[in-house]
Amino acid sequence: DVIGEGALGNPWKSQGIQAKFGQVEFFSQVTGAELLAKEKGITREEIDDLAYRSHVNAANACKDNAFRNEIIPTPGLNPKTKENIKLTQDDGIRFHPNRKKLAKLPVLKGKASIITVADPSDGGTITAGNTSQVSDGAAAILICNRRGLQKLGLTPRAKIVSMGLSGTDPKVIFRGPVPATREALKKAGMKIGDVDLYEVNEAFGVVPIAWIKDMKGDVNKLNVHGGAISLGHPLGATGVRMIITLLNALEIRQKRVGVAAICAGGGTGNAMIIERLDSKVIAKGMEREDTKCGNRTEKPTLGGIPSKL
Repeated sequence: DVIGEGALGNPWKSQGIQAKFGQVEFFSQVTGAELLAKEKGITREEIDDLAYRSHVNAANACKDNAFRNEIIPTPGLNPKTKENIKLTQDDGIRFHPNRKKLAKLPVLKGKASIITVADPSDGGTITAGNTSQVSDGAAAILICNRRGLQKLGLTPRAKIVSMGLSGTDPKVIFRGPVPATREALKKAGMKIGDVDLYEVNEAFGVVPIAWIKDMKGDVNKLNVHGGAISLGHPLGATGVRMIITLLNALEIRQKRVGVAAICAGGGTGNAMIIERLDSKVIAKGMEREDTKCGNRTEKPTLGGIPSKL
């Protein structure tokens, strides 16, 4: 029963999907990422540059204590020594990333059941090093109206200006953030030049590069404290984590407007524009201690990204 299978968690076997795309066994994210890279003419070098940049930006942000107002020190256990420790930084950041090793990682192969791209003519672009990490995490944010603020006696740090939602081709999957961003900008009466900082989820490194190209954005405003490649992509927490990181980056730089954009399953995309309010509030009991990250890493020379975008 095709309808039954769709209802039981196999949407690619629903009547609508089968009618439009034929006998689809599975929508592979790796295949979708390769399709997007091929469609936009994005190279393996560009994506590896983005991945390297993500780790450098995250390492420098950590060393500058940029995360101190968004990470709650949490008790933990060292799996090797069994000692009790306090977690004050994300585990996934490579503080000394090696660009040459990134280039040597093997290409991932997606399921080619929807279109034959398991062996693209260019050899493929997607590796374990230029995609998001498998990680655990949690994030929380309080959203309320003015009445709620008055009732709770809270000072807001930012306001939501607009939101955008899109639905795109589920084969490619990752086109969604661009039309979602355009919708959010249209609702806000803004252009991309009005936005100070961007957070675009690094589910796959190709996604923010395609977003920058299509939006004609400034790569120096992109994921300035790193992204999912360096910080991780805990499902169910990433969206809030992106907004929190974006807000803190706006506060640190004394900037005003930021946009967060993220892809999602089935080719959907979401975007949100926020405006930083003139307040610097740390909740009671959440004052931060400095993280011990060592010295700053020199900013990389990004061969592929600035020169080709």
